[in-house]
Amino acid sequence: MAVADVGARQGASIRGFLRYYVLVLLRDGAMSDAEMKAAIESKSKENRQYRPSGQLVVSRHDLRLVLGQLHRRGLISRASNGWSLATSGKARLARYTKQKEAHTNAKEGAARRLLQLIGPPGPGETALDVGTGEGFLAFKLAERGYRVLGIDSGRFDYSRDSIQAAAGEAESRDAEVQFREVSVGDLARSGECFDNVVTSQAMHCMRDQTQCLEAIYGLLKPGGAFVCMDFLVGLEGFMQHGWHSFLALSREEWRRVLPECGFGEVSDHRVGDYLVVRAAKPAPAAGWSADSASTKGSHRYALGQ
Repeated sequence: MAVADVGARQGASIRGFLRYYVLVLLRDGAMSDAEMKAAIESKSKENRQYRPSGQLVVSRHDLRLVLGQLHRRGLISRASNGWSLATSGKARLARYTKQKEAHTNAKEGAARRLLQLIGPPGPGETALDVGTGEGFLAFKLAERGYRVLGIDSGRFDYSRDSIQAAAGEAESRDAEVQFREVSVGDLARSGECFDNVVTSQAMHCMRDQTQCLEAIYGLLKPGGAFVCMDFLVGLEGFMQHGWHSFLALSREEWRRVLPECGFGEVSDHRVGDYLVVRAAKPAPAAGWSADSASTKGSHRYALGQ
């Protein structure tokens, strides 16, 4: 009976990375399946500083699928102690290296896609930027006419310094944007709510991503949109951001987790080494009254509150 891979991640995104990284591992000599799996876990162990499950554990099933694919393509061959890199595999690895050198960070492109997906604001429409850091998205949303609150828990030293810098920058701008050091969970418990919620390179840092998404769901008004840009899990994300990229949710995981948290209308959009995900909080059912619930652009959150 096969032993279950506790905490293993699998799917097309992970397999895309493995097709490259198996060749990297075999470059220095033959390895067995188990040695490759252990090497990946060891190299990604620093991700545990963000959350215990941050270390990348790949499933034996997916690793074996990839090894079979690479073997059939003649990129690897069987060795006495596992697998070795074939001559054609070395050539393929050289092409991967050139691909990595040609990669550029697509952060600005991903931000443009996020702004397209969230759309222009209606009168007085509000947006919450979770994990705002230095206000990268918050300022862009304010420039488009949103009334924006950027929040950051300040859990990491760099984020505490960043939000202070963002608040200082906001003082010099004529824009409806404020910054507050508070966690998304604490803000959700305050009862405030917003027309839209966004995040940029923040979800991967959350200690409990599901709890964060549940809090975001609670902060959204019915019919509101959640749009997130984060690292693409897979080959391109790894080439640009390294092991840190595996702290993010993969396309397959987003599609599973968002509906579990209550979201609908889930779509994802690949922009280079980033993934932009949009989801919506279901609109009110027929007969719903705004008298006892939030209305567009007018409930609870106000500048200067």
